[in-house]
Amino acid sequence: MRLLAAAARQPNTPHPLLAALRRLLSTATSSSYDPTAQFLHPDHRRVLSLPASLRHDALLALARLLKISPQCHLALHAVSGGSPSSTPLAARFAAASRLAASASALRPFAAILLAALLPAASADLLSWSSSSSSGCARARYGALRLALHAFLAAGMAAEALHVLARVRRSGNTPSLSALAALLRLLFRGGEVRAAWNVFEEMAARGPRPSLAIFNAMLLGFCHRGMLRLASGLLGVMENKFGVVPDACSYNILIKGHCVFGWSGDAFKLFEEMRTSGREPTVVTYNILVNVLCHEGRMAEARRLFDEMEQVGIKANTITFNVLIDGYAKTGRMDEASTAYKEMKVRGLVPDSCTFNILAAGAYKFGHNAAQLLVHDCGMSGSHISAAEGLDVLVCRLCWDGRLDDAWELLHGAIEQGVPVSVAGFNALIATYSKEGLHEAAFQLYRIMNKLGLAPSTHTFNYLLMGLCHQGRLDEAQLVLEHMVSKGYCLSTSFTIYLDASFREGDAVRALKCWDDMEKIGLQPDFIAFSAYVNGLCRLDYVNEAYQAFFEMTTRGLVPNNITYNSIISAFCRAGNMAEALKLQKQMRQSGLVPDVYTSNILIDGLCREGNLNMVDSLLLDMCSNGLIPDTVTYNTIINAYCRAKDMNGAMNFMNKMFAAGCEPDIFTYNIWMHSLCSNHMLNQAGKVLDELAARGCAPNSVTYNTLMDGICSDVLDRAMILTGRLIKMAFQPNTITLNVFLSHFCKQGFGKRALMWAEKLREDSFVFDDATRNIIDWAQREMENDTQASNEDIDRCLFLEFLMFMTYETMHNSRSSKATHVPTDKGFDPAGSNMMTILDTG
Repeated sequence: MRLLAAAARQPNTPHPLLAALRRLLSTATSSSYDPTAQFLHPDHRRVLSLPASLRHDALLALARLLKISPQCHLALHAVSGGSPSSTPLAARFAAASRLAASASALRPFAAILLAALLPAASADLLSWSSSSSSGCARARYGALRLALHAFLAAGMAAEALHVLARVRRSGNTPSLSALAALLRLLFRGGEVRAAWNVFEEMAARGPRPSLAIFNAMLLGFCHRGMLRLASGLLGVMENKFGVVPDACSYNILIKGHCVFGWSGDAFKLFEEMRTSGREPTVVTYNILVNVLCHEGRMAEARRLFDEMEQVGIKANTITFNVLIDGYAKTGRMDEASTAYKEMKVRGLVPDSCTFNILAAGAYKFGHNAAQLLVHDCGMSGSHISAAEGLDVLVCRLCWDGRLDDAWELLHGAIEQGVPVSVAGFNALIATYSKEGLHEAAFQLYRIMNKLGLAPSTHTFNYLLMGLCHQGRLDEAQLVLEHMVSKGYCLSTSFTIYLDASFREGDAVRALKCWDDMEKIGLQPDFIAFSAYVNGLCRLDYVNEAYQAFFEMTTRGLVPNNITYNSIISAFCRAGNMAEALKLQKQMRQSGLVPDVYTSNILIDGLCREGNLNMVDSLLLDMCSNGLIPDTVTYNTIINAYCRAKDMNGAMNFMNKMFAAGCEPDIFTYNIWMHSLCSNHMLNQAGKVLDELAARGCAPNSVTYNTLMDGICSDVLDRAMILTGRLIKMAFQPNTITLNVFLSHFCKQGFGKRALMWAEKLREDSFVFDDATRNIIDWAQREMENDTQASNEDIDRCLFLEFLMFMTYETMHNSRSSKATHVPTDKGFDPAGSNMMTILDTG
């Protein structure tokens, strides 16, 4: 069975999830199966489906009529059977109309049957529904009503508006259900003005807007970011129309404010909801707990979570998923695991989202939470559906890096007719994007569209992240524009694009993105502001970053340690230590505890200024606050003492580092070696090299280049001995190494030899950088001194020639041994991946 191809490859016992999924597929229920779909054309079965709430009544009515009415047999056959040539469209429309007239429960079913003929038969349906002059007024209205619902089911808003106008002209009143569906369709397509016109016409000509209509309007306005209009509509519902807002009305508005960055106003609505006598629901709490987690306010999120139980509202799986996700994203995996266990104690069943959250956190922060959930899923697979089981396994394979297995599993499920969901596709799209497999990710997006699965905001965000990581910002912008035009939730999407623009050093693009957020009514949330401040700091726009930081706090968004660290670091790099220290004090006053990173940033800034006395004071303050200096702390201080030529001070901190149990890394040794070599203490540098080898710390290119520079400047005999050690340690040279040698040729008056080696390197296509080209210019100026060298100089020249030869051979062999590996994505065709073509298919 292709569905289990991933398991078949494993030589060991199949993974528990594979076994669980096999059980799921063998015992999959038909709860998601729509029996009415058998009457549709095969191309439309996945796109059109009768709502589950209407299937039961429709099937009962159809079964009853098939028993007692031969005309029902004929009508059903005329609509769904035969070819268009054998059964004219007009006859199909009339047959569907007879089915709809035979029982009210069959009206949605008849509309779905006609929708399956669209859009090819659009003009014919419009003509049929309005041109028939025969029959009573009731029959004519029935035809118009059927056409209206068919166009709505097919998602054809323009045609539905056309039929609605004919219904109005005929003197009839459309149904509230049709108008609610039309409003949702118009808002989804971004046609806000047309939706408002429909609403105004209802208010003037009927039917009087119901609670469902108002909620559809609220949802549409919030979805498009028109929060003021939505708030105004909530205010007139009861006063002007006598429609009392329910919990759903408030939930829509609260969610809208949270999505667009107005969490403070969302909590004001929450209080207004309670004082007006509308009891919050579990959905209300889920929205608010989620926004607190999203902003990193986990203590407040937990308090609100606990409040639910106090007011008698039971948390559901979604509530726990939101809380677990908040803990996981902040790296608090122990608390995430505790919340997961609490979820099981309450009798709630984890779903595929629970697994995805814990797996992501576990793989990122190194925790066994994912293994716990995998075991639970394997033991209790009967509690989850086939689609959820598939999602869990696809996600697991993705996190294990088994992308081919994940794709084969998903592809096999599609071929076997097993229900698939957006979650499984999103997991694989996210992994492809992370691995830089852009074409494969967009091919999956196209497959989703062909299957009739509507991409979620997460789908596009994963595609955006993949493009941004590759620096393909123009294509990322097209994806973002597509999301704006389709009315997707954009807060995270803009933040991804904003952060990528800053990382690429494109300040103009980043600032335009920030302005565009304001233009479309998207209020930056805590994460967006943090990315904006951090990006400005990264590009050293210190004043602009501080202004954005101030605006962030005035909007009630509380900066966290990362935001403070970014702005403090920018001031330190700009040499404004007074402002940096002031911000550290402000950080403490706001209730945040400066962490090791904060201290390291400040210590580095003070070291740059040479203020070593204050560094000692800050280090003591750091330890008194319970912070343990790490390797970066000691490296920064040791490097500062070395630059100040205070070798005793550097050695003192080296000893403190060892005494504190903090292991030096390669950067520590490189700092120390550079200082020794700069002071012509090559014997001591050789001892440090021996210590490196004894501790099992692998030297890097900086280590070798530092020593090579020292060797070339030292006494010839000692240099020869140290060179032998480096060759034994499998010295790996790079362009900097070659620059070291070429510069030493020039320093010692052998410009001609430097030019000879440069020419040889150029012929072998070695990469030169700006430093290499400057050295070559220097060598040309030094050529005239080549003939005046003494014997000692000639000996040194031969020694440099020997080192250069050894370096050249090592680099040449390394380059020729490299093989180019081009990964291929089985089952994916990268052709036709034009961005607009891809997005238009959605």
